[in-house]
Amino acid sequence: MGNDRRYKGLLLDEADFALPRDCDMEALTEAVEDYLVAEFSDEFDHPYLEIIGVVTEGLGETTACSSDRVRAVWVKPDMQFRDIFLGMATGLGIPEPLATTTLKTGRTDGIETHLENRIRAHVDDRDYDGAQKLMAHLPGLRSSGVPGVIEAGGFDTRGDDEIVDFRVNNYGPGQRLLAEIAFDWGQ
Repeated sequence: MGNDRRYKGLLLDEADFALPRDCDMEALTEAVEDYLVAEFSDEFDHPYLEIIGVVTEGLGETTACSSDRVRAVWVKPDMQFRDIFLGMATGLGIPEPLATTTLKTGRTDGIETHLENRIRAHVDDRDYDGAQKLMAHLPGLRSSGVPGVIEAGGFDTRGDDEIVDFRVNNYGPGQRLLAEIAFDWGQ
């Protein structure tokens, strides 16, 4: 019998960590890991926190911390920040040019219009489940400027595998990072 493991991606920003502008990926990863341990570890170690990896937009690097027993969902060696979120956009049926523009600029008006049109089409076809799935991504898209990310208010250590906007402030494109973690609830 396997463990009950829930994967979460946390959208963070380099500016939320007190690091020099010229820090390297090792220093950034260490700061992120320290933050994650302080934020999510408790005295009872239940659930057990597993840090899988970090990918950064600004440094263009990935640190995959995963072990043999944990599979990464998003942060994998040789996967860039942009690639991960273009994949998320593709999964939502968002054309790559719209997703690329949003990732570069943080402006979401093009993607929002696209999603709203698709939602209307789902409603017209009485595919309410499809409409609801797309609607669930609009608030996170508006607040984060990143496709496939939900708002932090929806964060749960259980539930679905998802990426949550966990930033203190939205500083816009350029220094965002994604930390992938898993909560292992045991058997």
